[in-house]
Amino acid sequence: MTRGAGTMSNELQHLVDALARRLGRPVAVDDSAFRLLAYSSQSGEVDELRKAVVLTREVPPEGVAWLRGYELSKATRPVRLPANPELRAYPRIAIPVRCRGMHFGCLWLIEQDRAVGDPDLAVASSFADQAGEILFRERVLSDQQSARSGELLRDLISDEPETRRSAAARLTESGLFAARGAAVCIVVVAVPADGADLDEDDRLALSVSLDRAAQLLPARECLRMVRPTHGVLVTTEPALRRCPDLPMAVYGTASRLFGRAGKGHSVVVGVGPPAPALADVVSSYRGAAQAAQVADAVPFFRPVAEFGKLGVYGLLVGLAPDRLPGQLDSMVSRLLKADPVLFATAELFLDRAGDVRTVAEVLSVHRASIYQRLRRIEQVASVDLADGEQRLALHLGIKVARMRRLV
Repeated sequence: MTRGAGTMSNELQHLVDALARRLGRPVAVDDSAFRLLAYSSQSGEVDELRKAVVLTREVPPEGVAWLRGYELSKATRPVRLPANPELRAYPRIAIPVRCRGMHFGCLWLIEQDRAVGDPDLAVASSFADQAGEILFRERVLSDQQSARSGELLRDLISDEPETRRSAAARLTESGLFAARGAAVCIVVVAVPADGADLDEDDRLALSVSLDRAAQLLPARECLRMVRPTHGVLVTTEPALRRCPDLPMAVYGTASRLFGRAGKGHSVVVGVGPPAPALADVVSSYRGAAQAAQVADAVPFFRPVAEFGKLGVYGLLVGLAPDRLPGQLDSMVSRLLKADPVLFATAELFLDRAGDVRTVAEVLSVHRASIYQRLRRIEQVASVDLADGEQRLALHLGIKVARMRRLV
């Protein structure tokens, strides 16, 4: 968290404490996603919903479903909520926290022993307005810092070494990124079903996905930006170890957002190799982009692919199509033309290091059938499977076909 954001959070906490003392009742402020931002102390009995929120810093899913029914994001005046026996929640009042037409969340009063009278409600509403001003300033500051860090991240993954070194230095010197350990890049790609370019709504969905993922990371160990075709997030290797589900969380949010929009986008995520220094994170970015490319082309790697686990695909994805030997294509094309079953058998046989027994078990056929297919593969592809180099050539050809989406 930046110094400015921390100061504003303290200001919000002081505001909540002051209102709680004045009204003699518990007060809390949450954001538009029902995540707790500040809360006062409370003496006496505490309802179960408040306990859960204080312990986890967010409203549990069943509570969120209940609250969404009141459409609090559209409210402009206090909303009284009755007790909820199922959630063991006392009656409470939600006062919208707004500023300049923007909704930031709600200020909450719990009516545990006595109802909130109109005079106290007017006081609380004025405090909610002050909370809106605080959160508005924090939003502006956050947007400014995001824009600045996004510009520096763009330079950090440029092709110019001096530009990268300068960006890394400015990021660390300004406190926008704490280079604790190696840096790791994550790339999220949404591929439209019709092959068209991403539109503004698509890029917004990617931006929201990255923003939500950033909430799982320390503020100074996360950089993010959206490029014309994909989203980019940079964090530290220690932060990723503490949050190993981060790539899947990015995928989950993006796929849900695109699903709600009714778009048939294929969402994949690539994780690059660690870069020892922030100035070298371009190597992690390129690896993440290539991992995402493999995940999109080869179903086995979906939805999240790590560059270090791509195997031979890690070599092939870095080669331009015109640099791949044409001989490999001819062997594979003959197999595909003759019988796709031969192609599948050859791939499995080579993937399993020639273990005929395993191949037969996976395909649920007798080993004798596998031997017959192998002889047929040798005839069709003009390859000797007893020759190590020829086996390697066929294996590479099959993987090239996968990368080229020929199968």
